[in-house]
Amino acid sequence: MRVLTAAAVLLPTALVAGCADTGPTDVDDLCSAYKHFRSEYTRPHPFSNKGVFDSLKDLGDVASRYTGSDAVKAAGPRLKKMGESDQVNMLEVEMTTAPISAECHKP
Repeated sequence: MRVLTAAAVLLPTALVAGCADTGPTDVDDLCSAYKHFRSEYTRPHPFSNKGVFDSLKDLGDVASRYTGSDAVKAAGPRLKKMGESDQVNMLEVEMTTAPISAECHKP
């Protein structure tokens, strides 16, 4: 009975959590994802770069749903694709995230 009760509680929670990231994003969402990516990107990764790729994919998802800048929105799919790969070109990452950096550092 406990397993059934736990499933009844966890399943709706998982469904809601899985659907939460489908709407438009704002500058706070974008800059939070960008900050998380930068923290993963700049820290040492002696065993795995999984955190970098996951945060890059997440940033791409947030950017692709961003409503404030077409340049940021256009960068989203490229960032997601980079995050789904197993290697990235650092120069390409920097160039692709440039509009996001500019958006997050507006006065």
